[in-house]
Amino acid sequence: MRAIRRCAAALAILAPLLGAATRPAQAGFDEAAVALAHADWATALKELKPLAEAGNPAAQYNLGSMYRRGDGVPVDYSSARQWFEKAAAQGLPEAELALGDLYARGQGVTRSLPTAADWYRKAAQHGNAQAMNNLGAMASSGDGMKADPAEALTWFTAAANKGLSNAQYNLGLIYARGEGVPVDMKAAYTWFRLAANHGDEDALQAIDAITPTLTNEEIDAAEAAAEDWQPQP
Repeated sequence: MRAIRRCAAALAILAPLLGAATRPAQAGFDEAAVALAHADWATALKELKPLAEAGNPAAQYNLGSMYRRGDGVPVDYSSARQWFEKAAAQGLPEAELALGDLYARGQGVTRSLPTAADWYRKAAQHGNAQAMNNLGAMASSGDGMKADPAEALTWFTAAANKGLSNAQYNLGLIYARGEGVPVDMKAAYTWFRLAANHGDEDALQAIDAITPTLTNEEIDAAEAAAEDWQPQP
């Protein structure tokens, strides 16, 4: 079975979050969203920049993502950070996650795992499943924070219950290894099965590895639990 996994912020086309913004601004964001979906970077940049400058957090995040990835613009981690910070100041969890990633990797900032953990925690507290998973990974390994198996279990469980496949795989590992909990191969099987249902090949291999430790009745129960499982909001 492979190691605990973290998640990186992906380029996401966020909802406008315009609040009291005007209809032309909404139209501008809609055009930017279509442009981003079709990799029309010039149009996306044209539409996003005025919205971002006007204070729209979703536009700020998407613009920061373009600078971070180099989509239609030169890679510029400093500009990415500035736009993410503006969006994060308005409580946008995706921007908080992205800032955590920048600090974790030292992109445009001095690398600081404790600062990364602080940003992940803010995003997690705002409900971001990827940030929850990353906090779990850091609590498990002791990177950037004190190793705390109980906290790792808490965050992995929260993210897994939201349907994040990486967290489901990680939670399977936690139960299989008995980190912060008693070893529970039936629970591990259930979480690996849920991750495998997302196409996770490592989870399928993990199922093969632990199957000999379970009875047929335990496997049937674990499969039933996975089938009955529903994500939590």
